[in-house]
Amino acid sequence: MKKSMILFSLFLFSQVLYGQMSKQPKLVIGITVDQMRYDYLTRYWDKYSEDGFKKLVGEGYVMANTHYNYAPTYTGVGHATVFTGTSPAIHGIAGNNWYSKEEKRSVYCVEDNSVRTVGSSSDAGKFSPKNLKTNTVTDQLKVFSKESKVIGIALKDRGAILPVGHQADAAYWFDPENGHFVTSDYYMEELPAWVENFNKKAYVEKYLSSEWNTVNPIAEYTASTDDNVPFEGLFKGEDNPVFPHNLPELAKENGLGIIRQTPFGNTITFDLAREAITNEALGEDAITDFLSVSFSSPDYIGHQYGPHSIEVEDNYLRLDIELADFLKFLEENVGKDNYLIFLTSDHGAADVPAFVKGNTGYFNDGALENGLRKTIVENFGLDLIENITNDQVYLANDLISKNGVDILELKQLIRDELFNYEGVIGVVDPIESICLTDKSICEKIYNGHHPGRSGDISFIKAPGWIGGSNKRGGTTHGSPFPYDTHVPLIWYGAGTQPGILFREVHLRDVAPTLSLMLGIGMPNGTTGTPVTEYLEMIFKR
Repeated sequence: MKKSMILFSLFLFSQVLYGQMSKQPKLVIGITVDQMRYDYLTRYWDKYSEDGFKKLVGEGYVMANTHYNYAPTYTGVGHATVFTGTSPAIHGIAGNNWYSKEEKRSVYCVEDNSVRTVGSSSDAGKFSPKNLKTNTVTDQLKVFSKESKVIGIALKDRGAILPVGHQADAAYWFDPENGHFVTSDYYMEELPAWVENFNKKAYVEKYLSSEWNTVNPIAEYTASTDDNVPFEGLFKGEDNPVFPHNLPELAKENGLGIIRQTPFGNTITFDLAREAITNEALGEDAITDFLSVSFSSPDYIGHQYGPHSIEVEDNYLRLDIELADFLKFLEENVGKDNYLIFLTSDHGAADVPAFVKGNTGYFNDGALENGLRKTIVENFGLDLIENITNDQVYLANDLISKNGVDILELKQLIRDELFNYEGVIGVVDPIESICLTDKSICEKIYNGHHPGRSGDISFIKAPGWIGGSNKRGGTTHGSPFPYDTHVPLIWYGAGTQPGILFREVHLRDVAPTLSLMLGIGMPNGTTGTPVTEYLEMIFKR
């Protein structure tokens, strides 16, 4: 009896393993929509077409309660987290920028002065994944099969580079100086002919030759505020933030890089993605390939206009139409059962305080820094702050040690002083494990704290409070609150059946879920948990 049970168990395992290895998608496409809040799915739902977001939701598996479990919630951090399966505490991308005490300067998350630009004479390509301290699910795919092709595409360099890790075949990003997609010699010595040909077609100039007007009659944009409101930003050369935006004239003053702040930045990203699939023969054989596509323009538009603007609504309505076209392209060229898409975002965005009012506000970062430094000098005779970045205070450890300053006394002073500023709701000392706010918020700060790259003390701005620099218009992100942490996560294709999951899922769960689905090793720093409900649905089909 015991022997037969063992044999039966082995049989079941072999069936699951066979199913796992025999039903691999030929192409995995990771889509990251930069600054897409979860409620953008629901807010514009009635205006979406049937073949874009609605198709993904209706035929896909929706993880409706997906959050980032750390702060700060920034672009580089989010992209790294999704694809490494872990938090900044482990993968090391502690912000878009962080302060280096060792180098006494700000460090950009993908900077690399040891590489050169390929595809341009500018410095726009001097980037690589060298600052990423763990590998990614795409790296694990390359370890499993060197024949798998891995390519990253985005307007932002960090959006192209971080998802595809250290072993990618290529990553391409946008050079605003010449309107071309470039890379670095970390990946290759020269651009492939198909990328060169793409650049020669001058799509940027083409898309900037017409005005940006609403895709639907402007009276139908009822999910947004009026077109002309004082809390929206302006293009340089504009008097009012209103439609139509005269892109041909604005490009003369702002340069080709202005395309990033329009929906046509999404268009050119889709264009390059289709070219990559066709020219690199992605998904054409039984060996799984991986394409990461990050859409950067929604972030630029959101920062400039805020989440309740007609510009943001128009961006998503246009993105929906282009997504529908892309899905049709995939079905015709790869086949729905042969590709898997997951769509998510790197972070959300705060409501504009001037719009929602209530207890929100614009935080005076300069007053906090000046006041904090002044208080420390009054009490210790020295300015013992080296830098304040990402709502984190970096202490001058060398100066503290040299002058015999009691660091615990100094930290106590700083913690007390921080609460004197309107808009500060909490203070966290990750090194001493001191939590002066809701414990769930402190856990997010701990998860976002990387030793050597993060500051010594973090302060938490109250819900809805954003930096004072945003008074000129638009919004920002970075907080541990749901408007910044809650983003879409939708799986579609390759045997995925319609379904919805309401329990909390974290974005660091994506990579281990993919790893089990593909039968490859999990990224080496993984702390996320595979979403078993989705995997069981896939392998029981």
